Amino acid sequence: MRIIRNFWMSSLLVGMLVGFSACGGTDKGGAATYVGQNGEIVDGSEAGATEALPFTPDIKEKLTGEPGAESITIEGDATISHPESVVERERCFIIMSKKDYYLYVYEPQGDDTVMVARFDCCFSRVKGQKQGEGDMRTPHCTMDHPFSITQIADASTWEHDFGDGRGPIKSYGNYFLRLETPGHKGIGIHGSTNNEESVPGRASEGCIRLHDADIIELAEKYAFVGMKVVIKEESADDLPFEVRALKKQQVARKRHLPVNVTQEEQP
Repeated sequence: MRIIRNFWMSSLLVGMLVGFSACGGTDKGGAATYVGQNGEIVDGSEAGATEALPFTPDIKEKLTGEPGAESITIEGDATISHPESVVERERCFIIMSKKDYYLYVYEPQGDDTVMVARFDCCFSRVKGQKQGEGDMRTPHCTMDHPFSITQIADASTWEHDFGDGRGPIKSYGNYFLRLETPGHKGIGIHGSTNNEESVPGRASEGCIRLHDADIIELAEKYAFVGMKVVIKEESADDLPFEVRALKKQQVARKRHLPVNVTQEEQP
């Protein structure tokens, strides 16, 4: 575990120390947008401010479902997975964006932090920090206090009753990556069997859903017990080291949302 912690701290230092100029995001008034060390929107004159990547125009969350049981859907994106580029699996860590509905896998390599995989994901139906059992929220954390994977379980036969009239149905894909989330139990990353249309978006009871094919890829190519996992809060943008990695690797993505996105009802 000492080796893993050292690599984790190394990746943090890389993200904090490396500065560069990027083609930046802009707010509604056309001014450049900057992010701080935790992905918060800051004034560009602040020490350590990093110019954000461009926001995606004309993309919004869509509200679907019956009143009281609404879900959020958004346009999906292509999976990116390059396990051949991983130098040492136990250096990898996960960053999830509640704002952009992505799960990223990164690895510190030399003086860089490299994105090696990206998957669409689905979070809880209700936004905000998890407070207690049954509140339909996904917990979030920071780089300073990350979650971690404590178990990689075979979930291929697991069923769940969502209370929607379908009864107990297979719901988790092939794997359940159980997370240590202090103060809360039962949170994990899993597949979306019989609910694939919910990815990406917001429809879960608190866990994080991936497409069934993607949970297999994540579990078999990248994940390990002890892996650090950061789930950013809804207002957090890309972290500085993410901006650098995505720009340097020229990663195309359909979704990079402004901090506040208007929800629209599905026509």
